[in-house]
Amino acid sequence: MTPARVVHVVESLGLGGLERVVELLARHASPGFVVEVLALAGGGRIWDDLRSAGIPVRRLTLRDYYPQSIVRTARAVMSTRPDVLHTHGHFAGVAGRLAARLVGPRTVVHHLHTVDGTLRRRHVRLERLLGRMTRRVLCCSSAVAQHARHDLGLPDSLLEVVPNGVEPAPPVSRKEARNLIGNPSPPVIGCVGSLTPHKGQEVLLQAFASLPDGMRGGTLVLIGEGPERPRLEALAAELGIGDRLRMPGERSDARRLLPGFDLLVAPSIGREGLGVAVLEGMDAGLPVVASRVGGLPEVVQDEATGLLVPERDPAALAAAIERVLSSADRGAALGAEGRRRVETEYRAARMVRRIESIYEVALAHAPRAA
Repeated sequence: MTPARVVHVVESLGLGGLERVVELLARHASPGFVVEVLALAGGGRIWDDLRSAGIPVRRLTLRDYYPQSIVRTARAVMSTRPDVLHTHGHFAGVAGRLAARLVGPRTVVHHLHTVDGTLRRRHVRLERLLGRMTRRVLCCSSAVAQHARHDLGLPDSLLEVVPNGVEPAPPVSRKEARNLIGNPSPPVIGCVGSLTPHKGQEVLLQAFASLPDGMRGGTLVLIGEGPERPRLEALAAELGIGDRLRMPGERSDARRLLPGFDLLVAPSIGREGLGVAVLEGMDAGLPVVASRVGGLPEVVQDEATGLLVPERDPAALAAAIERVLSSADRGAALGAEGRRRVETEYRAARMVRRIESIYEVALAHAPRAA
C-alpha cells in the first residue's frame, strides 16, 4: 500500500513546545506515512535538526495570511499533494486551511497547542469558520479542549484530546549536568521556557528573592531566550539576586541540564497548553512546582508529582519552593512519581500513534484523489 503523505504546516521551527511536538511527529512517523514540514515564516533550531535527520523541510517568508500569502502557501502545499494537511497554531492554521481550500488534500487536521486568551474577535470568528473545513481539531490537553469549546465555539464532535509526549531523557549524570550549568551553588532551581511575560519568570525572580536565608545561597537558572531578558536582568539586580541568577539562553541541549536541578518551576501566567518542559523535567526525576494554569494541573498532580500554586503569587510560589527543598525525601518521592507518570502516559511514541490513528480514520472517510 502506498504510504499516505502528511504535510505539517507551522509558523516557524524554533525550540518551543509546539515545534518540538511537530519534530516528534516527523521523527517517529510510522512506515505508513511520508512526512514533510512546511514553515511559513522561517526556520529555527528544529529546522536544522529535521534536515539533519533527512526529513524534508521547506520554508517561506510570510508575514501575514492575506490572499497573496495564501496563494504562496497553496503552491507550496500543491507541490507535495498531501493526503493529510496538519496545521499547528493560529497563524499556520489560518494560512494552511485557507490554502487547503485551493488545493484539496484528502483531509485536514488542525492542532491547538495552548489556551490563547489574546485572540481578538476576528481571530475567533476565523477559527469558527475554519472549523467547518477541518476534519479534526487536536487539543494537547483537556484545558485546551475547554478553550476550543467555550472560547472558540468549536463543537465537541470536532475535538480530540491528545496529550503531548516526550522521548526518554538522555543519560546524563547530575555531575555532568552541573558542569554544563557552570557548577552552580545548590540548591539549584530551574525554569525552562521562552523569556516572555506569560511564562512568568518575573514572579519566579520575586519568589526566589524572598526565600529564607538558608536557601538564598542557591542558584536560579532560567533556560530560554526572548524579549523579557533585559527586564528580567534588571529586576534581578534590583532584588539583589543578580549574582545567583544564570541565564544560559536558548539551549537545544536543555534536557542535558535538567539533572543538575533540584527543582523545576513552571510559573506560567494566563495560559499554558500542557507544558512540554514540565514533562521533560518530570522525566528527569525532578519535583515540579507549577501555576494552576491551563493544562499544567493535568500533568502536575498536586502532592503526588509536585505542588500547584496560584498564578501571579510570589509568596505562594516561594512557600511551595521552600516546602519541596526543605525535605530531600519529599523531593525524591515527587520526582520518582513524576518520572513513572511520564513513562506510562506521556511518551512520544504513544502521542504519535494516537495521532496517526486519527489520520487513518479521517482518510478512511475521505475520497481518494483522482
